[in-house]
Amino acid sequence: MSRQQAASAGLLAVGVFAVSLLLRAPITALPPSLEIISADLGLSSTAAGATTSLPLVCFGVFAFLAPFLILRLGLERTMLLLLLPLLLGIVVRSAGGVGALYVGAVLVGVGIAIGNVLLPAFIRARFADRLALMMGTYVAVLQISGAVGSAVTAPLEDGLGWGWRPALAVWALPVALLIPLWIVIARRRTPPTATRAPSGLGYVMRRRLTWAITLFMAVQAAAFYTMLTWIPAHLTAQGVSPVTAGVVLGLFSILGLPGAFLAPRLATGPRARLFIVSAYSLQAVAMIGFSVGPGPAIAAAVVAGVSQGAGFSIALTFIADQPDPHDVPAISALAQGVGYLAAAVGPVAIGALHELTGSWFWPDLVITATVLFVAVLGGAIGSRLAQAHDLRRLAS
Repeated sequence: MSRQQAASAGLLAVGVFAVSLLLRAPITALPPSLEIISADLGLSSTAAGATTSLPLVCFGVFAFLAPFLILRLGLERTMLLLLLPLLLGIVVRSAGGVGALYVGAVLVGVGIAIGNVLLPAFIRARFADRLALMMGTYVAVLQISGAVGSAVTAPLEDGLGWGWRPALAVWALPVALLIPLWIVIARRRTPPTATRAPSGLGYVMRRRLTWAITLFMAVQAAAFYTMLTWIPAHLTAQGVSPVTAGVVLGLFSILGLPGAFLAPRLATGPRARLFIVSAYSLQAVAMIGFSVGPGPAIAAAVVAGVSQGAGFSIALTFIADQPDPHDVPAISALAQGVGYLAAAVGPVAIGALHELTGSWFWPDLVITATVLFVAVLGGAIGSRLAQAHDLRRLAS
């Protein structure tokens, strides 16, 4: 690789990870201010909750827009385009009343939905020789983004006395700074002399492997967001204080970083099935610990945090690690579109089951069974992808 090519690849990697840092923070920045926003704008609990659930629904619905944009504009210009609704949404939700808050939430959701689909396809196309490293770093950056977004809001709002509007609007600055960078990248990118258009949704939907990956993404996303939603309530029901439950929830998110970084390498190697089944079996064991008592419940949340980071990373690696890179945008859209819609349903369904039964036993049992199903399915997908790569190498 020449010095110019290395510089170009470095600039591209910086651009990718900078965008990744903005795919969660604008969402997680909102909940710490939700009580103050509700009091300021007169929102009910249901109306306030909609401000955080709307982007998640957008992740599912607008994911299907991304393949068409990639087909029309290409990868780099689509990356540039997603920054526009993201920037506009951050500004709008911080500047107006109730209507602006909801419109801004939708616009933020649209921008991030496109990014969710685009980034795995982009990494597969532009960094195929470093796929595991780039995917692991990408997912780790996503998790850091979520943690930073929720961590900085309160200090800006209360510590510096900014109030909730400037504390949320501050995320518009890094988005605005990224637009010139991606204009430069899009202009410098030389289109390939001969290429095939990305595969359409109809084409990839005819393959059983596509639906297996989609099911894996949907079930693991539903399980993750269900645990993220209900771990604090579960711990307090075991006698853990709300403050401790909040700290444990933070650990649940942060401890996923090592698994997120390492999973792409391990999920695509010769022992992929063993790694995937082990990671999810660990999560199933953790679910049993929730029902034993306060001490085991805290330990269970920590163990589940370690394994959940690997789960999301495995799902995105399955999407990106296709033998034919032209299939990745469509598979990414289908898997993430269905996956995030399932993620929106999971916490509600488990909450309803808890309310119906009056205990956490049956919800825990359902989640444990779900995690074990994901373990078996993920192991099968990992083996199938390895076989597909072997066949493609033999045919070439």
